[in-house]
Amino acid sequence: MLKAYYSIMLITDVQEHIERNERMAIVRLATLDDVDELVRMRWDFSEEEHTSTVNFEEFYPICREFLVKAMGSGDWYIWVAEVEKSIVSHMYLQLIHKVPRPGKSPDPYYGYVTNVYTHPAFRSQGIGTEIHSAMEKWSKENGVEFLIVWPSSDSVPFYTRNGFARCEEAMEKHW
Repeated sequence: MLKAYYSIMLITDVQEHIERNERMAIVRLATLDDVDELVRMRWDFSEEEHTSTVNFEEFYPICREFLVKAMGSGDWYIWVAEVEKSIVSHMYLQLIHKVPRPGKSPDPYYGYVTNVYTHPAFRSQGIGTEIHSAMEKWSKENGVEFLIVWPSSDSVPFYTRNGFARCEEAMEKHW
């Protein structure tokens, strides 16, 4: 009986593995062709947290203009995960330039990780980790000194699993 259960479990695991591989995400940098999908995802992400006081038609041109400018600035990079030609997850990186110091890099900067979102049907499948790994690799290759994030309380475990740690150096002032 135990062997039969084990065999069924193995077959099920293989089937799940095949299904996962068929839906395997392709992680890449976003292009201007992705802007419309990114606007929609930003709307969906925001609506999950709270209902907006504006409608999508009002939001669309504002967000679209921001994304087009940001992507052309050289200071914003957006990684996306695509499954079956649809974006299911994204992670934004803004490069924050620092004032140069004598004997250091002439253009030092760090990376601010923001607007991290995965469509609910694709959560807990490792897609966010795949995107983060690609972002981290790119950041190291491109001289980013370190990454920072202001996580929601729900996302702290994700960032901790991906190597982020709380620090006491940053301070905030709100008004």
